[in-house]
Amino acid sequence: MTSAVLDLDEARRICEMAFLPCHAVTRADHTDGSFSLSVTSAAGDEVLSILHIARSQYADPAHLAGLLEAARLELSKDGVKLSAWSMPAQPGITD
Repeated sequence: MTSAVLDLDEARRICEMAFLPCHAVTRADHTDGSFSLSVTSAAGDEVLSILHIARSQYADPAHLAGLLEAARLELSKDGVKLSAWSMPAQPGITD
């Protein structure tokens, strides 16, 4: 299987959409190409914080999907209600 490599901006957009209806914010660190992710509930409580997502964790769409699905599962176990989500189709992915 060949897959496209995600760039920093696309990975951040995907992360920001993965936790609706909560509010997800990413902050890029352009010195090393990483970013952080913070998810806040509708009540304004921080429900998730990932301080460092390295390029090696987001460049491969399948790896990023696994990271986000694991985080969503943990939030669900903590009682946070999230909208249905799946990793967006990526151009260049072939089987």
